Amino acid sequence: MTLKKKSAARLFSGHFGIEFIEPELDMLKAIILEYSKIPYENLTKIISKFSKDDFAGRMRGPEKLMEGYINSNTGGTCFSLTFCLGSILSDAGFRCYPAMADMKKPNIHCALIVSIDNKRYVVDPGYLLGAPVELADSVVTLSTPFGFVELRPRGKISYDLYIVAGSERKWRYRLKTVPVSKGRFFEYWKDSFSQPMMNSLQLTRLSGKGHLYIRDHHLRLRRDDKKVNENIRENMENRIESEFGIPREITAQARGFIERMKESWRPENL
Repeated sequence: MTLKKKSAARLFSGHFGIEFIEPELDMLKAIILEYSKIPYENLTKIISKFSKDDFAGRMRGPEKLMEGYINSNTGGTCFSLTFCLGSILSDAGFRCYPAMADMKKPNIHCALIVSIDNKRYVVDPGYLLGAPVELADSVVTLSTPFGFVELRPRGKISYDLYIVAGSERKWRYRLKTVPVSKGRFFEYWKDSFSQPMMNSLQLTRLSGKGHLYIRDHHLRLRRDDKKVNENIRENMENRIESEFGIPREITAQARGFIERMKESWRPENL
């Protein structure tokens, strides 16, 4: 298979040392395992929002996302991560399409549905699932560093995803397995720049230590049912660089945009 120069698939393959052979389940698992190393982070999205005037300039396409990860250890949010992974899988010969999910609001999250040998699998880079999960007629579970993912069928076209950690079981989203058009996907992506999650710095990644999550100055490390919380307000840029490898200047720029935005909300500035 010949890939176009500097395509996301070519960048991914070269960086992780994966040779695309046959679009089979083992190949899909190998790709998803490596791709799950790319972090969920909205620092780059915040910077794009406040420094670009239109959606075309704000969106991080597949090549840009991969180049950002290779050069600066950045990643993206669910839309850019899903769009990039879809590009990689398509170039690798897989049949896949984006699907939307409802959380607190409808169509606020997204994932990919991949078809292999008359079976369907969900791959969700925005939720850091390190393996494809089969869309079956019964409950399917996946072990992760932060507990178990539980995927439950609900009706004919929907699945509920839960996280189970120790005795704690939480509903996360409802996935709708019908395909969403590229135009509609871009509309939901465009809308995401105005969602509340853009009012705070958010990063998460999986490591050997467990599931690391940062929201503004709050850091949480979780493994199974054990949680460790830490306040990193005084050392945020350094800690993010240490834990994620993202350069301090990127965090500082995103943090500056958020702080100026929140300052503008003060009554005396309205």
